[in-house]
Amino acid sequence: MADLNAIAGRDVAFYVGNDDSGPRICARTKTITIAGEPIDITQDCDGAFRTLLNTPATRSIDMSVEGIMRQDDWALIAFDPASNNFLEQYALVIPGLGTITGDFFLGNFEVGAEYQDAVTFSATVQSSGAWVFTPEASA
Repeated sequence: MADLNAIAGRDVAFYVGNDDSGPRICARTKTITIAGEPIDITQDCDGAFRTLLNTPATRSIDMSVEGIMRQDDWALIAFDPASNNFLEQYALVIPGLGTITGDFFLGNFEVGAEYQDAVTFSATVQSSGAWVFTPEASA
C-alpha cells in the first residue's frame, strides 16, 4: 500500500544555521504554528459581517518542542543569565515541503526530572523578524 507521501515526525528537524548542514536540535515532539494575525476593518456598513484587511497585522511562527535532555544547546541558553535568548540563523526543515529560515527567540525552557525516568525538557521558540520559506525542489 502506498504511503500517500506521508512524513515521519522524526524527519521534521530544527538546525543551527540556515540549512540542514548545521548541528541539529533534537526533540521527540515538535508542534509548529504559522500564524497571521488579521486586521479587523469591520464597520456598520458591512451588514454585521466581519471584514478583514488582506494584509496581516503580525506574521509569526511559534514552535513547541519536547524531548530527552541529552544535549544542552537550549539549556545553555536558558540557564545562562547573560543570554538574551535569541537564536540567530536557525532552519526548520520539513521534508517534502521545504525549509523555513530565520531568527528565533527561546521563549521558555522547562526541565522535567521524574524520580526514576530520564530528564526531559520542553521549550517554546518564537520567530523574531522576517523568515524565508524555500520550497523543496522537485525531484
